Amino acid sequence: MNNEQSANGTYQGDANGAGGDRAPAASGNAGNNVDKIRELIFGEQMVGYDARFSQIESKLTAEVDSLRKMVESSLAELRSNFEKRANDVEKASVPRLELAAALERIAAGLRGQ
Repeated sequence: MNNEQSANGTYQGDANGAGGDRAPAASGNAGNNVDKIRELIFGEQMVGYDARFSQIESKLTAEVDSLRKMVESSLAELRSNFEKRANDVEKASVPRLELAAALERIAAGLRGQ
């Protein structure tokens, strides 16, 4: 490739680095060249990383949503169970209170004998 113009309009010298009678590439184009080289070298890896991170993010989001629903469901079930038990204890307490009052009356009656 002796003194040929590249696709981006810059001139490349011969194999020995001599530019011949052509002007060297501008410094702005050199930065673009570095970016293009970086993209060529690491582009596929970065696309792969982006795809993997997107998959992981969507899986984590779905898992968090699933866990949130499970916790909310369990909490609702726990509240319902607690309220049922509290009502059961309250219902059982009323007869016990009546029984205790009746026993006290019997005990008072026995003491009075």
